[in-house]
Parts: sequence; structure tokens; C-alpha cells
Amino acid sequence: MKVYIIIDAEGITGIVNHEMQVKPDSPKYDEMRELYMSDLNAAIEGSVESGAKEVIVYDMHYYGHNVLLHELHPGAKVVIGKPPKIGPPARIDEDFQALIMIGFHSMSETKGGLLNHTYTLDMKALHLNGRLMGEIGLEAAMAGTKGVPLVMISGDDKAMDEAEALLGCFEGACVKYGSGESSALCLPPSQTRSLIKEKVISALSSLSDYKPLLIDLPYTIEIEFYEESSALKASGIEGIKRKDARTVEMKGDDLTFLWEDFLSRYSAS
Repeated sequence: MKVYIIIDAEGITGIVNHEMQVKPDSPKYDEMRELYMSDLNAAIEGSVESGAKEVIVYDMHYYGHNVLLHELHPGAKVVIGKPPKIGPPARIDEDFQALIMIGFHSMSETKGGLLNHTYTLDMKALHLNGRLMGEIGLEAAMAGTKGVPLVMISGDDKAMDEAEALLGCFEGACVKYGSGESSALCLPPSQTRSLIKEKVISALSSLSDYKPLLIDLPYTIEIEFYEESSALKASGIEGIKRKDARTVEMKGDDLTFLWEDFLSRYSAS
């Protein structure tokens, strides 16, 4: 069994504030990384104990340099530096049996969402073939094009609600309960380590219960930005059509390439 883990920071145990904890130059960033590793290693340990022969971790947060390599569980390998997930070693392909998301959060504009956003802080809404979704949905849909189901998620309560509405069947480890954009009732790492590991084991022990998230071809991604300047920037990328002052659109038959190529170009520009 091969397992692919994507890890982000905003849904990690104890993380509630962007300026204090999430940004690489924030005062408590080093503490964030320790909590990051606690949640991640719990997921890897659960995967290995469930029989996974290969575990690939994709470090998704900011620049993809958050994993403390010397603390990484020896049962996994990690993709560092956020290369587009369109080729080795970052690509999810048909050889994987499960996708796991650790540290995930709700989409932009989620009422009561904790550190909620959709990929970049300037994106207000993302629709895939007319369906509103955030990072949970789009990452699950990209994996779904390869027949890989999203089986387990850890994060805050609003992320759990979003995944429930999208997937129905999944294992969720809720590590905190948001009380606004930058505060939450948090479980301690001593509890969340056990919870995450338990949920991973449960998911991987019953893989036949989970189905890939399938979206019909062709793919249309529409992004609404908060500011006109962001839409103008995006529309300068080849293949991106500007629909109105704050909205752009892209179309294609390869969902992963469509999104990852755009996001890498947009982030670099």
C-alpha cells in the first residue's frame, strides 16, 4: 500500500494566528513546526502500522520548507519546496491507494472559519465546474482523477464540516474548535497525536469504503479575487481568461496540470 499525505499549517494542533504562528518569520513559527511534526508523524505512524510500504509527504504550507527533516518518521519521505504536483516526485498517480490531509482548514468566506482561505489570501472563491470548493475539495478532486480517494483529514471543526458536505465518507480528526478567525478551543498534542493515528488506522483498514472524488471532464476553474489587481495579474498568465473585473477562468482536460501550472506561475509572478 502506498499513501500520499499533504500537510498544511492552518489546521495543525494549537495553531490559531497567522501573524504569530503561521508565517515563516512569525514569533512562534518554530513552535508551529514542532506541532506540525507531531501531527504529521502521528499520521505516518498510523500509515506504517496499517501496512503502508511507501508514504510520501507533500509539504504544502508557504514555501514548502516547514518539515523538520531530522524529526521525520523514518517510514516516510517528504517533498520539500512545493514543486507543482504534475511530475515525480510530487505527483499523485494510480499507484497510491489513499490520500490523507493533515492540518487542513476551511475555504475562504467560511462563516466562523479559523484561518480560513483558499490557497492564497487574495482568492475569495474558487469554483470547479460550477461547484464551490476550497483546498480540501480541489486536492481531493485532483487525486480523484487518478482514482485515489481522500480517506482521512485532520484540522478544525469547520474543515470537518466542509469535508462532510463534500465527501460524506471520511475519517476526521478534529484537533480544535474555532471561535473566530484567530482563536479556538484546542486539544493538546498528547491527545491529538493519538486521535490522528487512530483515525488514519481506521481509514486505511477499510479502504473499500471510500470513493475518489470524481468531477466530469472537461474542467473549468473559476477564481474570484478580492481585488481587481489580482485578477489582472492572473489574466497575464497564458491560457487564463478574464471574465470580469475580479474573476478569471481556465479550462482543460488535465485537472492537476491545469491548477498546479496556474498556481505555480501565479505565485511566482
